[in-house]
Amino acid sequence: MKTILEIQKLDRQIRALEREVEKCPASIDFNKYKAALQTGRERFNQLEAQASEIIKNFNVANNRFSKYRGDSDIIRKRNTSSINLDNISNLISDANSLLGDLSEENRRVEDLVRKSEEIVRRSAELSQKLTEAKLRSKSIKEKIEAKKQEVAPKIAEIEKKIKALEPKIVDKDKYEKYKEMKEKGIFPVYVPIEENFCGGCKVELPLNFVEKLKTKKMLPCEHCGRIIMLDK
Repeated sequence: MKTILEIQKLDRQIRALEREVEKCPASIDFNKYKAALQTGRERFNQLEAQASEIIKNFNVANNRFSKYRGDSDIIRKRNTSSINLDNISNLISDANSLLGDLSEENRRVEDLVRKSEEIVRRSAELSQKLTEAKLRSKSIKEKIEAKKQEVAPKIAEIEKKIKALEPKIVDKDKYEKYKEMKEKGIFPVYVPIEENFCGGCKVELPLNFVEKLKTKKMLPCEHCGRIIMLDK
């Protein structure tokens, strides 16, 4: 067990070096770029949906204009010789109603045009920002790669030490379990008990668990799955 714990300490050192890469300014900038790219894609999808809605509304408006043209022709072609004082008011009312409808429809179309122009403007701005971000991403990636190259020899040296320790492991099953849990992202695998708290997830342990640990010396945490050890 002592050898496995030594390997875990070395794995901690590797994790610390990997975090140096993850937390370097270039990595932070790259994460911001990826977030901006995702937001940009979502925004483009929204603009496309709005554009589709506008096109649909334009088609509806065009159909209404066709109807109004038909109504206008009916009014225009009425036999003026048959117009008298009794039905002239109806003719005027029909004409005024048609003019009102056309005015309202014209307002709707102007609103659609304004929205279309706004979508085109926003799309152009968004496209420009994403292009600029992509140009910067190349430089950012180069900086991240340089940081990886910087820590790579240190990681390689630690990995050599781990390889040298592995033949000394007595309990192969525990080591296989250790590697399996580490691969799943459960790390550190073996942790101490700290004043009745799990040394990994920091959750308070039930009293019956603590009493059982005194006998078993080693038990999996019921909350995070790490192996809690009575002896550090």
